[in-house]
Amino acid sequence: MNYIEQIKEYGYCLIPQVLPKEKVLFLYTSIKSLYESTKDEICPTTPFLNQNQPTIYNLQNKNFTFIKALFEIEQVEKILIHYLNDKWYKQIPKDQPNYILRSFGARSSNTALPLHIDSFIPYKGSEVIAIQVAIMLEDSTFENGCTTVVPRSHNSGEYASNINIQPDYLVAKAGDILIWDSRLWHGTTNNKTEGTRWAIIATFTRWWIKQHFDITKALPQSIKEQLSPKYKSILGFASIPHLTEYEGIEIKKGYHEI
Repeated sequence: MNYIEQIKEYGYCLIPQVLPKEKVLFLYTSIKSLYESTKDEICPTTPFLNQNQPTIYNLQNKNFTFIKALFEIEQVEKILIHYLNDKWYKQIPKDQPNYILRSFGARSSNTALPLHIDSFIPYKGSEVIAIQVAIMLEDSTFENGCTTVVPRSHNSGEYASNINIQPDYLVAKAGDILIWDSRLWHGTTNNKTEGTRWAIIATFTRWWIKQHFDITKALPQSIKEQLSPKYKSILGFASIPHLTEYEGIEIKKGYHEI
């Protein structure tokens, strides 16, 4: 069973050792340094699930290296195109992404996260509207806060329940990538160690879903200038609505318009 089929059947997949050790080390070192320099500046109104969890938001604004590291992984792009591309989006070639990035950050497990969904609403059906991609920067174990999942719960059509549910524990190595349907019931175990468990976590969605932050306006010009049309599209530049009908009407834009 390939990774696309695993996500369809179980709601998630684990792809082992996608990133080489030197790249993992570079990303880990960069994330740790970035967290220490920005942790006191983050808005205090933190969402419940991120409270008491060391978190970095908006990696796309920090350095082009983070964008490239995520967007250049061919195995991930293939999965995202399969599940999130809009087949009626004709302005971008069908073998290229027309999905967008909703959020892009990094988090280290601390307290346990209860089972939850990230699709905002549960629903049944074969169409997927959002997918999470987690790049493990440290080994993830039961003791330090590994991801927990309830296989096949993405097809339940229900919000996650934490009553009498025994989830599976996804032990992973640094360099592994976890991918899951956002409807999947998932959480983390409690970090019982004195160490960290950093992972880069990105959420990708259909092009018409609102992004967590206003990425296109906040992106520094120095980073924007390094983006290919494909990268700009994934970041949402092809999905910016026109101001009025006199400026334009078509809500799907192509590369030539961004």
